[in-house]
Amino acid sequence: MTLKNIFLFLCVSFLTHPIYGQTNCNCSQALKQLISKIETEYPGFLEKVKQHSDLYQAKKGILNKKSLHANDEVCIALLQEYLDFFQDEHIVIRSLAATRKKTAQSTEKLAEAEEEVVAKAINPDVFYIKIASFAYENIASVKDLISKHKEQIENSKGLIIDIRDNGGGTDDVYQPILPYVLTNPIRIMSVEFFATQTLINGLREYALKNMKPNADAISEAKKIEDDLKEYKDNIGKFVLYGDKKVLIDTITLHKKSPSHVVILANRNVASSGENFLFSCRQSKKVKIMGTPSMGALDYGSIREFKFGCDNYQLYLPTYRSARLPQYPIDNIGVQPDIYLDESVPDWIDFAVHYIQE
Repeated sequence: MTLKNIFLFLCVSFLTHPIYGQTNCNCSQALKQLISKIETEYPGFLEKVKQHSDLYQAKKGILNKKSLHANDEVCIALLQEYLDFFQDEHIVIRSLAATRKKTAQSTEKLAEAEEEVVAKAINPDVFYIKIASFAYENIASVKDLISKHKEQIENSKGLIIDIRDNGGGTDDVYQPILPYVLTNPIRIMSVEFFATQTLINGLREYALKNMKPNADAISEAKKIEDDLKEYKDNIGKFVLYGDKKVLIDTITLHKKSPSHVVILANRNVASSGENFLFSCRQSKKVKIMGTPSMGALDYGSIREFKFGCDNYQLYLPTYRSARLPQYPIDNIGVQPDIYLDESVPDWIDFAVHYIQE
């Protein structure tokens, strides 16, 4: 088990084991312990606070006073208000009591879910693909779609890829599309993991769970610990994944592919959805149309961080992009090549006319 394999796993999922511990904190205690966890283990803390230190300290003081008299129902909103200061969509907190209550109430009939992966020929010249989510379960769906419609895609003049409202998931979903979209090798920025005991424990746990059944347990465990040594030696510091900040990804392109590619994106595109935009915009034949994306890409690979209050669950990112601090995306978003405002009622129709002009 190599760190590369562990890293790939972390990028596409995070553990969702429910916590049923013995320590239920009151609101004041929960806030203090949450603050301590963020200030010591959130990889974006120093960067997010450095220009707003006075505002941050004032915010803490106000919330600490409010927490003294906050009941459990009010407390989760107060904790969220603290986390909102960092404007990072990859920070998630939830009240387990509220979550269980919501689950118990969700026995009503659910509306039929909209299909997340669809494809169709709009006309003989333009093929349309919609991917509403890069969730792990859509890997097979996109592969099947590309295989089924291979000839139509290759023989189309234009390809429209609609990722509006795609909140992310795993980069593996869109890999089969890239050979039809790219025109050249692309630059990919690496990441820097923030070494914490939580990260180390999680990497170790995953590696041990995925040991081969017949492996020598002692030698395999030693190898795992050797792989983790750099993180253990650098607690509280950033560790570059790999040995280069910039990677050149040379993807084998298909001999036949559309000559024009339009990607439709809006404010709700985030995380790996934005990674897709970053990769595709390096192609000479791609135009991104729509609005700026959400801007949730600077920090990622989230996992559960326990902070001593078992009535709450906290998820934090574990790395920052090597783009930082020179090229931030959080709360800025990936900008479109062609901005589509409310005067454009049908974005697909606009894209079709753009391709055929």
